[in-house]
Amino acid sequence: DKEARTREAQTIPAGLEDFEFVDRGAIYYRTYFYGQDHQNYTGIDENLGPIAISLRREPMTQPQAGTGSNQSKEKYQYRIIVRTSNLIVLRGSIPEDSIPATTKPGSRGLPAKNVLEFVAGELQLSCLRLAQTGKVPERLLSLDEEGLSSRNRIGVMYCKEGQSSEDEMYGNEHGSEAFEHFLTMLGEKVVLKGFQGYRAQLDTKGDSTGTHSVFTTFHRLEIMFHVSTLLPYTPNNDQQVLRKRHIGNDIVTIV
Repeated sequence: DKEARTREAQTIPAGLEDFEFVDRGAIYYRTYFYGQDHQNYTGIDENLGPIAISLRREPMTQPQAGTGSNQSKEKYQYRIIVRTSNLIVLRGSIPEDSIPATTKPGSRGLPAKNVLEFVAGELQLSCLRLAQTGKVPERLLSLDEEGLSSRNRIGVMYCKEGQSSEDEMYGNEHGSEAFEHFLTMLGEKVVLKGFQGYRAQLDTKGDSTGTHSVFTTFHRLEIMFHVSTLLPYTPNNDQQVLRKRHIGNDIVTIV
């Protein structure tokens, strides 16, 4: 879908497209279906197993001003999502006038069977049933976005010249001027007490995990940095358990 790819390209920085695999199309249902008039079909295919299909008819362009012949020229397209347990989710759109049909589209378009036969003819369409329950959209939204995470936590450790061990780095009570400047490049230094954003298990009611941390947002993501020199320091303690408890559980740590 050209429109979806264009919108996606505008939100992904150049050079990061292949940095890590993320199902960018996972928000397709939220963007084009959720909260709008559409149909959901579910069933169990003998070959492909459980199936969930979402279908929506929409104008390809904004309705033209005026009445009569102008309105009759309005063109429509179908957006479709085909979910199976054995295949990659298929998402896209197709113009209504490119779908073979024995009858002209009515006020609500072509029968869903005609659209599905043309787009996904390999599916066992006889097993599909229209989902009537109001909870289906929420469940499909959760299913599609299950692999997405809008919140991330990243550790940041200060390493002095000549240090090589983890314990030495955890034992640095303060960072250098250059290190403090580096933190300003990562995000904003925030006061933890009363902080309303993603806290990444830091204490925002008292000061048990320090008074400040570094936080930023990046393309709809909330990122909290666990900075070693901003976490509580225990004098004469080689383990610095309070610091390891947070940074040691982060998937990524910047040294």
